[in-house]
This record gives sequence, structure tokens and C-alpha cells, in this order.
Amino acid sequence: MTRLPRWSTPLILSLPLLLGGCQATMERIADCKAGDWNGIGHKDGVAGEVQNFAERKDFCDSHDGGKGQGDAAAGYLAGWAQGNWDFWSARGVSDGRQALPQSTYERHVASEAVQKQHTPLNRPAYDAGWMIGNADYWNGQGKRDGTDGKPATVKEAARNRAAQQGLRFDEASYTSGWQTGNRTYWQDAGYTDARNGVPDSELKPRVAAARAAGVQVQEDAYHAAWNAEIVNYWKNLGTQDAVSGKAFNMRRAEARAKGLKVYEAEYRQSWENRLVDYWRKAGQDDGYGHPFLLEDRMANAGRDGVFVIPRTRELYTAAWDEQNARYCNPDNAFDLGRHGAGMAFEVCRDPVRNQMKRAYLSGQDYEVAAAKYNRAVSDVDELAGRAREARGRLGRIEREIRANLDNKDRPVNDETQKQDRRREQERRDVADYLQRTERQLDEARRWADRHQQEMERLRRDIYLN
Repeated sequence: MTRLPRWSTPLILSLPLLLGGCQATMERIADCKAGDWNGIGHKDGVAGEVQNFAERKDFCDSHDGGKGQGDAAAGYLAGWAQGNWDFWSARGVSDGRQALPQSTYERHVASEAVQKQHTPLNRPAYDAGWMIGNADYWNGQGKRDGTDGKPATVKEAARNRAAQQGLRFDEASYTSGWQTGNRTYWQDAGYTDARNGVPDSELKPRVAAARAAGVQVQEDAYHAAWNAEIVNYWKNLGTQDAVSGKAFNMRRAEARAKGLKVYEAEYRQSWENRLVDYWRKAGQDDGYGHPFLLEDRMANAGRDGVFVIPRTRELYTAAWDEQNARYCNPDNAFDLGRHGAGMAFEVCRDPVRNQMKRAYLSGQDYEVAAAKYNRAVSDVDELAGRAREARGRLGRIEREIRANLDNKDRPVNDETQKQDRRREQERRDVADYLQRTERQLDEARRWADRHQQEMERLRRDIYLN
């Protein structure tokens, strides 16, 4: 059952407990309604709790009206037994994988969590899990040794380490892992050779060296990886050579000299794809604020280490036109003018060049108008504040004057008359000040409106031809 927090617990501290308790209660209610007593028992067992069928039954009776009560006890006990097994087995698996001795079980038994919950002990479950974890540990050790290219004889060294540590050595798991690692070793070798353009004929001396060292040879794994990667080698070469000035004929001669298989079709496809990207990017770069430089770029292609392909003019021109249209755009010219950036009007075509100039100048004028507008708005805010303060002051003076007039007990003498005259003069002064301030406020608002209208006009007129 979910325990209620003590009333003395501060609310800010007990809130997470309340939320957690509510969630657990909702889950238990859902389990009750589902009538899955095996699942209810399993949750208790795997949580390290003792069997508590009677309490669970009472709880469910109050929430589901006794649904699924026929074989509830048997289902709960079976689920709890499996859960308790899983509780201890999981700890055994974890310890075995960390190469901890089986005696670690006693530490779990003495742990605060187990003692607090009075978790029923289950040494067979722990030992079964530990055996699984121990097998995983040695499988991993064998896999690492095999991947490192170590011979199978290192198994004895692993056995000796286990003996020194007082740890059970799982020979079958180690051997299985080593076999997997050994295959990975040859796959990595094939991949690396192909990646570096090393012909697969170089496998022979590698095999001889491996056998001399007692390392198992798996030529099929090497060849499968090499054959899969050599295609990528030629693709990568094509991509590199396209912008480094190297020709395929040179690459082919180098490959034949060292007995490397040539993949010309794959090379040329990557080579052309890279040049398509290059000429399109060149057009994009030049199109935004630069003149049409295709002829110069083609003339200097050799110096720049690139090649001219049949689609060069088409690719460059399309990209240049697209970017030039973005650059020679009223909005862009306006923004450049606003920020004080330069603009190369000469790259814009005659029909729109003058419009770009006007839009650019409008952007500059817009910033001037915007500065004036901001100053006017600041003046409006300041004057509005002054007016509010004056109105408040005038209201207080008038209330004081009315209060004096209504006060029948107030003496009438030279002093009170002087006070009334001073108060009346103060009222007139504040009223005059308020009137001047409100006139200034109205004027400031008119200027703000004028500047705003000017800004809107400048923004709108950039589209006029």
C-alpha cells in the first residue's frame, strides 16, 4: 500500500513523494482493473518486496469489485516468484559482467535496500544470473583479443588471469568471442587496405605473418571487406581529383603499376558529380554581387586545379542568374542601404539598375527617418510622463482648495487669505505648465506620425520603376 507522508513533512519536500505515490497508486488501480494477478505479483517480486497478496487483494477489491479473483492467489504467487528470481538474477548478471566474484552476493544481502524491504533471498537466481554475466565478460575479453589480432593461445593467459583473480574462466564464451573478434580483425584489415588503395595481393605477406604468429587466418572475411570498400576508394579518388587537377589516366597508370583493380565508371561518376557541384557553387558565389566571371574561371581552370565539363556553362549561368536575381532585388538593395553596406549596382542589368539605386538610397533615408521617429517617440514618452505628473499635482491642489472652502471652522484672517492666494497662484502655474506640456505632447505626436508615414512611404516606393 502507498504510505501517506507525515504531516510534519514540509509541503515543498513532500510534493515529489505525493506525486510519486499518486502515480504508483494509479498504476496499481490499472493493474487491478486488468485483473492480471501474475503481473501484480511480478512487479512486487522484481521490486524486491515481500509477498503481500492479502494486502493487494484488499486494495483491488476496493477498486475493481473483485475482478479476476478466481485464481488470484496462484497467479500472484507465480508472478512474485518470477519477479524475485529476476530481482536477484539481474544483480548476478551485472556482477558477472563486471568480473566481480560470486561472493558479492553477500554484499547485496547486507545492503540497506534489501534489509529495509526485507527482500526474500534467492542465491540460486543470483548464481544463474552471475553465470550469464560471467559468460558475457569472457566473451567480451575474447572478442577484444581477437580483434587485436592476437593468437588463440592468449586464451591461456586469460585463464591464468582468472585464476589469479579467483574468477571462474568460461572457456567456451572466450573462444566464441575470440572467433568473432578474429573475423573482425580480418574484415578491418581488408577495409583498411582497400581504403588506402592497397591491392588485395598484399594479403599474402599479411597471411604469412599471421600464421607465423599463430593467428588464425580468415581470407574470405578480408576479401569480402576489401571488395566492398575498393569501389569507395575509386569514388573518393574521383571526388578529390576533380578539384585537384589530377587526371584519371595518371590514376589508372598508378593502379596498374601496383596491381590494383580499376573502377573507371565509378571514378568518373564521382568526378563529374564533384565538378557539377563546383561549377554550380562558383555561379552562386559570383552571382551575389559579382560580375559574370565564367570566361575567366574557365580560362583559369587549369591553374585552379579544376576541369571544364560540357555542362559548365549551363550550371554556372543558371546559378549566377538565380543569385543575381536575389542580389538585384529592391528588398535586398533597401536592406543594404539601411545597414550602410556597399552595393555593386553595375552587376545589375539595365532595366533594374536605377530601381536598385533608388531602393538603396531609400534604405539610407529610411534609417534617418527611423532615427527621427525614435527620438520623437522618446519625446512623446517623456512629455506624456510630465503631463501625468502635472495632472496629478493639479488634482491634489484643487482638492486642497475645495477642502479649505468647505471647512466652516477655518478662520478667516490675513494669514489664511495669503495661503489661499499662494495656493490659487500655484494652481494657475501648474495649469499653465500642463497646458504647455500637452501642446508640446501633441506636437511630438504629430512629428512621430510624420516620420512614421515617411518611413512607410520610403519602404513602399522601392517597388516603383
